[in-house]
Amino acid sequence: MQTRHMIAGLALIWLAAACSGGGGGGGSPSSPATPPSTPPAGAPQSQFDQTYGTGLTMSGSRSLTLDLYQSGDSCTAARPVVILIHGGSFQFGSKTSSPWPSLASSLTDRGYVAISINYRLERDDPVPSAEFTPVRDGLLSGVPTPIPADAQQQADLVASAFEDAVTAIRWTIDNADANCIDTSRIGLWGGSAGAVIALHTAYGLDEFAIDVPKPEVVIDYWGRFIGSGFMEASDPPLLILHGDADDVVSYTFAQDLQTEAQAASVPHSFYTVAGGGHSFGAIPVDTIRLDGVTLEELTLRFLDAQLMDGTPNFETRTVATGG
Repeated sequence: MQTRHMIAGLALIWLAAACSGGGGGGGSPSSPATPPSTPPAGAPQSQFDQTYGTGLTMSGSRSLTLDLYQSGDSCTAARPVVILIHGGSFQFGSKTSSPWPSLASSLTDRGYVAISINYRLERDDPVPSAEFTPVRDGLLSGVPTPIPADAQQQADLVASAFEDAVTAIRWTIDNADANCIDTSRIGLWGGSAGAVIALHTAYGLDEFAIDVPKPEVVIDYWGRFIGSGFMEASDPPLLILHGDADDVVSYTFAQDLQTEAQAASVPHSFYTVAGGGHSFGAIPVDTIRLDGVTLEELTLRFLDAQLMDGTPNFETRTVATGG
C-alpha cells in the first residue's frame, strides 16, 4: 500500500476559495454493501428534500437533504445508483444547481436511481464529528503551529463535506430496499468541489478507518486531490475530465491524478478539453463531442461499463471545445 499524505497549508485555503463550479452526522456506519433481497412492490417514487442526516455546526446542527430521482418504472430488479455532488467553492451551490437535475434525469432514463445531495457549506460554520476529526487533523498536518484560525475553519469545512458524502452513502445503503437500489453498484459523480469530495470519499479515507463501502466507479469533472498517494490497485475505476486552460483548478492536478492512477494500476479514462476552462459553462458536456458522441454520453457510457455490465473503454483523449 502506498503512503498517503493529505497536504494542507496554503493549498488547502486556496482549494476552498478557488474550487468554484457549477458531510455530517446523523448516520451510523453501515454493514458491508449487499444487494437488496426483496425489491419493493410497485414503482418507487422520486423524493425531494429528503433528510439523510444531520451535520454539526458552530451553532448546533442542521439537516442534510437530498433529491432522489426514480424512473417511475416498477422495481423488477434492484438498480444501480449514482450519487451526484455539486460544486461551488465549498461556499455555494446546491443539489438543484444546473445541470445536475438534468443529469439525474439522463441517469434515470438509462435505468439508474440518481441521488443529488446538499452538504454543509462555509456559511454553515460546519464542525466535523468525532469520527471525522482525524480527517480534519490530517488536512492541517502541514500547517505550521500555531495554526491560523482561517486554516482551522477551512479544514473543518472540507472534512465536514467529506463526512456529509459518507453520510449520504450510508443513508443510501440503509434505505436501499425501499428505493430499489443495488448497493453493490454505487457510483459517485462530482464537479469541481464536488469532484474533490467524490475523489477523497472514494480514495482518501482508508487511512482514517472510515467505515464506508467503496463505490464501483468515480466521475471527476475538473477536480483534484489534496495531497497524493491515495490510490491502490483495488480502487474503483475513474473518469477524469478537465480543461487544459482551467484557471481555477489547474490542469496539472488532473495530470497528477492520472499519474497516480497509472502508478496504482487503477483503470481510468482521461479526457482533456483543449482550451477548456472551469465549470459546466466553460465545458458544456451536452454539446462538446468526441467522435460524434457528447462528453455527457461518454460519461454515461463509462458508468454503464462499470455498473450495467457494459464494455469498458479506458482511454486518454483530447477533445476540442468546438468538437
